[in-house]
Amino acid sequence: MRLVNFTFDSSVELGFSGRRRYLDLHNCFEWQGLSYRPEARRIEMSWVGFPSELPQPTSRFSVILVFRGVSSFTVCPRDPEMPYTEDSCLHAVTFTPPEHASDFDCEFRDYRSDSEHITFVFQSGFGLKIWAEEVELIYDRAPNTALEPTPTAP
Repeated sequence: MRLVNFTFDSSVELGFSGRRRYLDLHNCFEWQGLSYRPEARRIEMSWVGFPSELPQPTSRFSVILVFRGVSSFTVCPRDPEMPYTEDSCLHAVTFTPPEHASDFDCEFRDYRSDSEHITFVFQSGFGLKIWAEEVELIYDRAPNTALEPTPTAP
């Protein structure tokens, strides 16, 4: 898989040209989900979060990873003992050589070649492996909308 316009600088941080800080998908962003378009062979994974450089964040920013040329993806079930809130917190991103396609236990931290594919593991144990030709980062540098006040429970 070719990484277009970004790198994984750690197991949870995205780095890209023109930005002095990294995007920390574990601490600063919350995973929103994915959409799969089989006829287009495309998966989009999205996160929203707050830029860490703001002392009191008031705007959301979005990160989308767009996978093109998807040939398959595999899911590992979540740990049923974990709270569902842990499904949106990324634990690690690793790279998987083809010979470990069904193995969610092995972790290969560094990206080494285009033949490897990405494994996302969340705090709940939920895992997702994606095989695609390329993945591109779309980062909304401009704030989306001001945050709505969080409703309080009765």
